[in-house]
Amino acid sequence: MRFAEALELQLAAREALAAGEGAPRLFLVEHPPTLTLGRRASRSDVLWSDAELAAASMEVCDTPRGGEVTLHAPGQLVAYPVVYVGRRIRALIKDLAEAARELLAEYGVVGPEFRMDHPGLWLGEAKLASLGLHISRGISVQGIAINLEVDPQLFRALVSCGLPGVEVTSAERVGGGPVPSPAVAARRYAELFAARRGVGLSWSESAEPGGAGLGPAGSAL
Repeated sequence: MRFAEALELQLAAREALAAGEGAPRLFLVEHPPTLTLGRRASRSDVLWSDAELAAASMEVCDTPRGGEVTLHAPGQLVAYPVVYVGRRIRALIKDLAEAARELLAEYGVVGPEFRMDHPGLWLGEAKLASLGLHISRGISVQGIAINLEVDPQLFRALVSCGLPGVEVTSAERVGGGPVPSPAVAARRYAELFAARRGVGLSWSESAEPGGAGLGPAGSAL
């Protein structure tokens, strides 16, 4: 689904959660080619011209998260938690990253590590997953983008994370096993993330963006 539509869903879910009218949720999506500009992003880090962006059907969207320019594209699993974090933001960041590391390990990716200075998962000097959040009233939106099998040409459209020359790669290029589709990986990621948070899952699926409700372990939402 388009990035802007997914963001609208997250913001609506946050409003409902803040009002006591909704449950915590984890949205799991795959976006068409999109460059998102965080609050510290420079438009000069978008390297393609308007014509090149149009030829690739690539949108450019603002996002309330921190950070700079990030690519979203087919072959990438994006997980957006809308959960209470209060001041425990680092704990949520670690849970998102460690669940991604565990997921990629199952696909044969050995040795990725989380780095806070440029948040995400790194394998040596190559970035495998990017992470950025926005917190309001103690509730998160935005999240982590995990590169499973992304067309490497699309990374040429941007300076990723504001780091000229940084390599961004995908699990299928550095792993030792087959990489599933984002739809398949989404379920496993949700299980790993929920286990780290000590909560259970209740699934919602449709032609609209899917997601998992998050609640106390063993409960149904």
